[in-house]
Amino acid sequence: MQVFENIKRLGGFVTDLVFPVSCLVCGTEGSYLCQNCQAKLPRMEKQQCLVCQKPAPYGKTHPECVTRNSVDGAIAGLTHSHKFVQNIIRTFKYDFVSRLALPLSQILVETINDQGLENYFQNFIVVPVPLHKRRFNWRGFNQASLLSQTLADQLKVPIDEQLVVRQKYTEPQVRLSADQRKRNMDNAFKLIGDARDKKLLLVDDMVTSGSTANELAKLLKSAKTAEVWIASAAHG
Repeated sequence: MQVFENIKRLGGFVTDLVFPVSCLVCGTEGSYLCQNCQAKLPRMEKQQCLVCQKPAPYGKTHPECVTRNSVDGAIAGLTHSHKFVQNIIRTFKYDFVSRLALPLSQILVETINDQGLENYFQNFIVVPVPLHKRRFNWRGFNQASLLSQTLADQLKVPIDEQLVVRQKYTEPQVRLSADQRKRNMDNAFKLIGDARDKKLLLVDDMVTSGSTANELAKLLKSAKTAEVWIASAAHG
């Protein structure tokens, strides 16, 4: 698979030579998301409970909503309903533009700081939502892992990329209804590390219904994890 990844990198290098890198928002050459446009992208005005999808202070799941099958909180940087955000996330995931990980993770760190949660997460371990091997081999990278690396570095907390694996190949969630998303994620993950008494901050590029995050939370809480949150670049 290393040969396949090298071919992808070579293809990206050639593409950059033929089609100079430019901002996906304003078209300025030099980066896929310039600093000016990064600052102007629409942020989440209010964080939401991933169970009822209603506003929640700091993104913490409402006391009446939280269960052993749900995350304890969710925080997202951008509003996915905006066309520019949709294009950025789509380009990141499906056009193999891994360089978007840095500005997206910076936005997520900024959001955590704005919510005053940087100290709250000091005892957490960052865990990227894993990809199935088949999809990883196709894409060449796990976008959640790239986001996690910057996030863990900025928060100065550890990262664990071996705690869980995706054992089931699932359809892309974007194509499915809320009920289909939930069924799609049933038993999708397997715990291979020790999660007991740990506080975990899951990381993904995009959260919609929360079915992926809650499926992971159900697995982790069954293993006596102390607390599970999800941080994502976008929500919508």
